[in-house]
Amino acid sequence: MGNIYSVYDRWHIKKADVDRKAAATWTVPDRATTDPEGSGSYSSQIRTFHGEKKAPYVLPDDVKEGARLNLAHHLMRELWGGPNYVGVTEAELIKGLKVLDVGCGSGIWLAEMHRDFPNGEYFGVDISTSAFAQAFQNIAAQRITLVEGNVLERLPFEDNTFDYVHQQRLALAIPERLWPAVIKELYRVLKPGGVLDLIEFDPMPEHYGTPAKIQKDRDEVSTEMFKARGIDIHIASALPALVRNSQLFDFVKDERRDPNLGWGGEIGILWQDVINKGKAGMAAFATAALQITPEGWEAGDKALAEEDARSKAHLPCFRVAARRPTKEKLDDQLPSLLL
Repeated sequence: MGNIYSVYDRWHIKKADVDRKAAATWTVPDRATTDPEGSGSYSSQIRTFHGEKKAPYVLPDDVKEGARLNLAHHLMRELWGGPNYVGVTEAELIKGLKVLDVGCGSGIWLAEMHRDFPNGEYFGVDISTSAFAQAFQNIAAQRITLVEGNVLERLPFEDNTFDYVHQQRLALAIPERLWPAVIKELYRVLKPGGVLDLIEFDPMPEHYGTPAKIQKDRDEVSTEMFKARGIDIHIASALPALVRNSQLFDFVKDERRDPNLGWGGEIGILWQDVINKGKAGMAAFATAALQITPEGWEAGDKALAEEDARSKAHLPCFRVAARRPTKEKLDDQLPSLLL
């Protein structure tokens, strides 16, 4: 462990170690390779990115990232008790709703919704058209439409289009200043009476035990690294207030659930795997911003994973369901998130 910590100590310790200019100006390469030498290091493997200069998202856009997101989807479904949906009833879904998934990625959420409720009409929008190649592997249905679009600008749909809009895990893709506009845009494409479903988790874990210095350093420097790009990595906890303060919705319900990270059984180990692979995917960005080697990044992550298990780390995950008002005041409330 001594060697791992000494490598991590060279990685980043203080806020001053963050190259804010590098973090703010780093743009994802156009279908880039990050490992021309083929070293095989987990943090320097050949990865591809979406290449969209108007989006600050730094995670890859390739098969490996698709597999990571699919695993995260299944873990999220387990975390929330089984169903893929909140705020709408099973009877409504059986009858058939018009549904949008924003940031649909591999399309696995849409595929499962269509499997369970085939009478619905389903749309997915993503900034990356290459993600659709993965999505088509999950989607074998004619009533699912995939469209290229960017929620940071304007979604390619008319006003009042959808009964149910779902968006999850875009906290690292949306600058803090744009969240109110994003919420307004999601509201715009909802029909009156339609339901918005937001899911985000804080990538910086909390701890039931006492976190080590290495963990505190990680949280501090990661916050600074993304702040340079306008991203608040702790935005998940603020989502309920952002939705309420928008004053666009007549009912808002939120819940928090925290999966274990690296401890407490197989599920905790799988959550650790999701986080570790996410860190590996953003290695090109992080090593530039922190001016470290991929080996230093990898060694620090291994040390952190061990400490997360020791300190009983857990990830705060927030889900917000909100309904757009109809012309008539709704007397009923959204169904419980605890379905």
